[in-house]
Amino acid sequence: MERKDFSEKANRIFDPSAKLEQLITGYNFTEGPVWDEKQEALYFTNFQDDSIHKWTRTGGAAMYTGNAHRAIGLSITRDGRIVSAETRTHRIAYVDDQTSEVIVDSYQGKRLSSPNDVVVSQQGDIFFTDPYSTAMGDVRELDYNGVFRAVPGSYEPILLDSSMERPNGLAFSPDESILYVDDTNQQNITAFQVRSDRTLSKIGVFATLDTSYGRGAADGMKVDAEGNIYLTGPGGIWVYDKDAQPVTILLLPESAGNLCFGMKDNTTLIITASTSVYTVKTLIPGIVPPRD
Repeated sequence: MERKDFSEKANRIFDPSAKLEQLITGYNFTEGPVWDEKQEALYFTNFQDDSIHKWTRTGGAAMYTGNAHRAIGLSITRDGRIVSAETRTHRIAYVDDQTSEVIVDSYQGKRLSSPNDVVVSQQGDIFFTDPYSTAMGDVRELDYNGVFRAVPGSYEPILLDSSMERPNGLAFSPDESILYVDDTNQQNITAFQVRSDRTLSKIGVFATLDTSYGRGAADGMKVDAEGNIYLTGPGGIWVYDKDAQPVTILLLPESAGNLCFGMKDNTTLIITASTSVYTVKTLIPGIVPPRD
């Protein structure tokens, strides 16, 4: 596995002998991976094909639903419900292999723009990004790109931030006291303090990616048990420590859109890229959605 290391910490995160392995291939553009710890299953989207797929060790990869409303990001609740960011229907929804049930689709009477990524907190609240997508070609109703919180059972989300140019991937610190949100256009990560009422207070720009390393942009993002931040970016997967110092870049053969942790002991980094899903072993377990 090719790496560009910035710090000796890289060998505490990835064994020098670790290999990047192609788990499955043959897709258009895989995205939104989430690991179901209870089922030991990986869900991911192939959004250009309007589908969600499910992978298990015993069954391999199979279509979960072929009517995913151009879903991109996925998360999962404690009771095992898949939460999907649907760009075509402009909503956050619960999905299964047959149905899609709206959680939120508007704010103050205006339709959401293009929900992109989503994470469920330990308390069950749903945090998501909503950047406008020119690719969808729809009339825009909200005049800003927002970061929102949705409370299950309430159809009105709570606007947390409207200052970012194109908010995309988001992830909590291990104790959920900080929410990290990256900006695809600005190629940076902003850190927010999570208040006791679960609103946000902006801390500021956490890190800015160096675009000279090649193709790719700030998009999917996850955090490990020690607070290291992993995100897609120019050249591959960037890793920062909790003090915002760059640790390494995993150099990939194709552009990556998102990533998650999973497999045994949550010590495998799972990467969704253009046509394939890749894995690489880690020495530190990652944070995955808790399951009852």
